[in-house]
Amino acid sequence: MSETKIIKTTCSTCGPCCEVDAYVKDGRLISVEGARNTPMQSGGLCAKGAAAAQYVYNKERILYPMKRVGEKGEGKFERISWDEAYEMTADNLLRIRREYGARSSVFYAGYSKWYRPAMLRLANVYGSPNFCTESSTCFQAAALAWRSLYGNGICRPDLKNTNTLMIWSSNPYHTNTPMSKMFQEMKRRGVRIIDVDPRRTVTAHDADIHLQLIPGTDGALALSMAQVIIEENLYDKEFVDKYVYGFEEYREYVQQFTPEKAEKITGVPAGKIRLAARTYAGNGPAGLMFSASPVVHHINGVQNYRAVFALIALTGNYDIEGGNRTQPGPFSPANEFGKVRRFDGEEAIGQKEFPVWFDLSCDEAQCTMLADYIAKEKPYPIKAVFAMGLNHRMWPQPEYLQSSLGKLDFYVNAELFMSESSKSADLILPACTSYEREQVHIGMGGRFFFSNRAIEPVGESRNDIEIVMEVYRRMKLKDHTMCDEVLESGYEAYMEHILEPSGLTLEELKSRPEGMQGKNLFPPAVKTYENEPFCTPSGKVEFRSLVLERYKDSHGYEGLPVYHDFRDNDAVDRKEFPLILNTGSRKPQLFHSRLYRMPWLKNIETVPMVEMHPEDGKACGIADGDSVRVISPSGEIEGTAFYNVQGKPGVVYIYHGCAKGDANELIGKDYLDPISGFPGFKGYFCRVEKSGETGDEE
Repeated sequence: MSETKIIKTTCSTCGPCCEVDAYVKDGRLISVEGARNTPMQSGGLCAKGAAAAQYVYNKERILYPMKRVGEKGEGKFERISWDEAYEMTADNLLRIRREYGARSSVFYAGYSKWYRPAMLRLANVYGSPNFCTESSTCFQAAALAWRSLYGNGICRPDLKNTNTLMIWSSNPYHTNTPMSKMFQEMKRRGVRIIDVDPRRTVTAHDADIHLQLIPGTDGALALSMAQVIIEENLYDKEFVDKYVYGFEEYREYVQQFTPEKAEKITGVPAGKIRLAARTYAGNGPAGLMFSASPVVHHINGVQNYRAVFALIALTGNYDIEGGNRTQPGPFSPANEFGKVRRFDGEEAIGQKEFPVWFDLSCDEAQCTMLADYIAKEKPYPIKAVFAMGLNHRMWPQPEYLQSSLGKLDFYVNAELFMSESSKSADLILPACTSYEREQVHIGMGGRFFFSNRAIEPVGESRNDIEIVMEVYRRMKLKDHTMCDEVLESGYEAYMEHILEPSGLTLEELKSRPEGMQGKNLFPPAVKTYENEPFCTPSGKVEFRSLVLERYKDSHGYEGLPVYHDFRDNDAVDRKEFPLILNTGSRKPQLFHSRLYRMPWLKNIETVPMVEMHPEDGKACGIADGDSVRVISPSGEIEGTAFYNVQGKPGVVYIYHGCAKGDANELIGKDYLDPISGFPGFKGYFCRVEKSGETGDEE
């Protein structure tokens, strides 16, 4: 009888790489569990990771390169060799560049994210300004809001040393399962937890103070907390006087957001707002934990997050022990690959519409308008998309993008699964899962660890970066830099290049399954601003952003974190659409649309669940379990009503990505934050009607 082996590797099903122990027998992945004997894991694993075998051996896995033989979108393909696939990709991309110019080709990085630096390098050498990623609807708007204040990299909370932790629209139990142990340890040592979330989540249940706001009113809540902090003289006057620009205007502006007024806007009791403000400002040091997208998935999202992030500087919790600290960590040469080269006179997608995106989050184009650029061919035609993990369901009104992809001259998608997005492609390339490749990881605190290949690649699937390298070689592009030498030298050289500044070698890292500290690390530091100015036009924290004010006349941007209520929308008849529609609240078993194909996980919910407060259900004549139609100004979907008291009355929650009824189809394609271009996924409008049928659909 063959032996079962335990191999140290990683799970990257939902983006962050969790270390796992993979159980392998006869070369086949049997099961996985959270890694043991490593600093970041202790055997636990989320539902998504536990279903790894269904992920790896899914019946929808793409096993071989395939080219289209039917009409675009028909989904008919035939198997070809990798050599033919590479030549087809290189020939078409070079042809498009000759006929239309390099800007007419888009290089798109979706899931997973690990290959982005190499993909960006390929776009740079090709000459296209249009490197895009899924962060056009996920993370970059939060980064933009942060940089508008602080100018530099995002500072994470110093969880080990904080006395108060304010969690703003994040649910660590569902989004970062390995962190749950640390969260419980913080509770035991007496850390005060403030949770800001529209729903009563598991995290909110464990918090000392839960500020249950109406979705999209985060800015009003943050400004009200600032009003209390300033009014009661709880702010850090020394820090503000020395390091904050625009404080006087900010102080004057927040005076209108008294807790009593904010209660009417946000639904949070005035007393709780005062208690939270006093706790955060008075029980320091205090850290602020925030997530990538819930706050910025509103048409007022950037300004809302600017108001939230300003609280860190206002209370003097920026870059101090126990507050939000800079995290220099080890330098990685992968960053060299990840530098955008701007091409003179070449306007990237979204640059005209969202100029601050390029001033403050300039490592990619803003592609929420990709479908318009393809369909309308304005301001110039987009003719080719070279994508890895493109998922059209990440866009509002995703079927509009899907139909636009069918109009391209050439579209190739490297993917794990035969997704709907892949069916519109001319060429499909099979990618590996994290269980089928080796990878160097750089973790928190300068820790490096190596992820082993647990099993051989399924079918003829290949490592994403190796695919990028070969396409690069086939196009014979050169610009004679170290980066190009690495791209030409193979994947082992790429991993060695990443490790080089750390002082570690690939061989010694492979021999240490628990990981290693880098030998060349930046020493930890606090109050770095005392020696170096902030990377803003004023050299200070900008409560009044000079970057935003550059576009006051052309785009109407305001320098202060001004609150505009998304409910004041003249284009929508609120009597016809009285409920707030919120999509995408994280569920522990799902990750966008990717996991609906896994039986263990999809069978938990066989149809789209329309979560309604019982008060709303009864007012609409809808019982728990009824079949319903959800109708917005932009579309409608079918689903099953599900009574849920986690949220407030007046808000309907539907998780996105389900092919049987995708909530993103209800969001207008032009319903975007004017600063970031982010869709208002979590703050649109709808009504719910009984469809005449009851019960679940099998």
